[in-house]
Amino acid sequence: RDRHERALEIEKLRVEINSMLSGALKLQEQEFTVLPEAWKKLDEAFGLSSWFLSPIQQYPDVTRYNSAQLEELLASSELAESQKDEIRNSEDRLKTYTNIIFWHRRHKVLSAVSGLQDYVARHGIFFPLDLKSDFVKIIGSLTESVTLITIAHECKDQRRSDAWKKIDTEISPLYKTIEGKIQERLQSHAHK
Repeated sequence: RDRHERALEIEKLRVEINSMLSGALKLQEQEFTVLPEAWKKLDEAFGLSSWFLSPIQQYPDVTRYNSAQLEELLASSELAESQKDEIRNSEDRLKTYTNIIFWHRRHKVLSAVSGLQDYVARHGIFFPLDLKSDFVKIIGSLTESVTLITIAHECKDQRRSDAWKKIDTEISPLYKTIEGKIQERLQSHAHK
C-alpha cells in the first residue's frame, strides 16, 4: 500500500512538473515571437524619428524647377491635389513645399511611434518587466521629441537642435540598451 501511495505521489508530481514546463515553454515561445516584432517596430520608429528630427533636412529646390519639372515632382509625391495646387500657386514655392512635407513626414513618424505603442500595449505582457519599462520610456521620449520639433516648426524658431539633442543623448542610448536586452533574451532562449 505504501508503495502504491508513493507511485501516485510521484505521478502527481510528474504531471505538475510537466504542466509547469509546458507553461514556461509556451511563455518562451510567445516571447521569442513578440520580441523580434517589437524590435522591428522600434527600429522603424527610431529610424524615422532620427530622420525627421535631424537638423539637416533635404528638400528639392522647387524654386529652380520649371513647370514640367515641378509637375514631375508633384506627380511622384503622395501629396493631395489641393496641396499640389497650393505649391503651384505659391509665391514662395520652397517655403510652401517644405511646410507641407514637414507635416507629411511628421505623420509618418507618429504613425510608426503609434504602431510601436499599440504593439507594446497589446503584447507587453510577454516582455520582461524592465524591458517593457524601457519600451514605455522610449515611446514617451520619441513622442516628446516629435512634439518639440512640431512646436519649433509652428513657432518658426530654431530649436530643432533641442529635439535632436534628445535623440542623441537620451533616446539613442536607450535604443542600444533595448537592443542588447532583446539579444540577450533571445540568445538565452536559444541555449535552453
